Amino acid sequence: MTALISTALRNFFRNIKRYRVLLMALVLITAVLTIVLAVVLGMRTALYEKASRYFAGNIVVMAYNGNGASRIEKPEEVLQSIRQLDPLGVAVRCFSRRSTYYDLNNIELFFSGYYVKQRRIVGVEWDLESPVLSKFDFIEGSVPDAGDEEAVLISSATANQLHIAVGDKLLVSILSDLGHINTADLIVRGIFSESSFFGYQTYIHRYTLNRLREAPVERVNEMGVYLVNPISDEERVAELLTREMGKFLPVFVIMKSREQYTAQASKLRDEREYGVVSISAQLKEIEDLMGAITLIASVVILMFLGIVVVGVSNTFTMIVWERSREVGTLRALGMQRPRVIFSFLIEALFLGMSGVSLGMLLGIGVLEIVRSAVSFPPNVVSTLFFTQARLPWVLPVWGVFLISGLVAGASILGSLQASLRAGRLSPAEALRRGK
Repeated sequence: MTALISTALRNFFRNIKRYRVLLMALVLITAVLTIVLAVVLGMRTALYEKASRYFAGNIVVMAYNGNGASRIEKPEEVLQSIRQLDPLGVAVRCFSRRSTYYDLNNIELFFSGYYVKQRRIVGVEWDLESPVLSKFDFIEGSVPDAGDEEAVLISSATANQLHIAVGDKLLVSILSDLGHINTADLIVRGIFSESSFFGYQTYIHRYTLNRLREAPVERVNEMGVYLVNPISDEERVAELLTREMGKFLPVFVIMKSREQYTAQASKLRDEREYGVVSISAQLKEIEDLMGAITLIASVVILMFLGIVVVGVSNTFTMIVWERSREVGTLRALGMQRPRVIFSFLIEALFLGMSGVSLGMLLGIGVLEIVRSAVSFPPNVVSTLFFTQARLPWVLPVWGVFLISGLVAGASILGSLQASLRAGRLSPAEALRRGK
């Protein structure tokens, strides 16, 4: 086998001029596949990053008793369960402890005669979520210092309507839990670029929001976990966290859809029960969009692979014809038909892997140049799927193996018919054809 591989490799380099056009095509096709896969995965990762900030984490703990509002009465027990994830092998970036207020009709921001409504106000602890909030695409400012209860972060969509800048004092008005209209003067510490989908949300300190709501200052509505590998670990971590919480608290089933989320929130209970909801359950519409993008990318990949198979098949048919005399000589010297077939198939494998190696280098180079050099203007696509106005791309190890397998496999498949034809040639026929 070693001798056969060595012979095939020698023949590949000896006939490299015959392969050069096909090799260039394989390089370009691999580069396109690399770019398409890496961008789709990068956009998905960026979307999960933005959604996790909006929803308090990749996995979020809720607690309900039937009134539709989440309130975590035992945050220490939940935190103890979250801390048990690390010994279980879960890579956790950080966790959140939030107070949330959702009321489109009763949240208003005022500045210098302008006002704008918000979907909701989120009370966060700056030090806990700084590793995540610092990933905002800040137009101005940054994450406030830990314990800054006068700070507020707003989106560019909000800032544009208010004509406000970092350092200005913003008036926040909400209808409290007791039915009072309460206000607070807060200082804008940061303005982040965000799409309208995630943009009409204001971040303030958790204690500040609780005082505005006239709620206990330590009240917690949601606790979330930010994962290092959210897409791959989400389902497993939801199960682990539910199991750990079950040791201390009454729990209910994992909420895997918006319908389950609504049903659990409104279900009447004898006591407050705890459960987790994942990003996937919160992003059904966008998940459908990402599914459509993935489908389109898959169609593009299949089209290019079809081109590879046809191109390799035509090229190898010509190569086998031109090398008929060589095949006849080898057969006359005693090389068996299977070895002739495998020799050409191994050459096709070398051709495919050469194209993969050069094509991936080209594709990664193009991606990195675009990411480093091009800053995209804010629009619906860039603010929803891009990271800090840059094109995101991710190429995991499985993606490298997938592209390598597809391109190399297509190269072998394309050469199969010509290789079988070469193996069927008799020595006399091959020598006569090569004259």
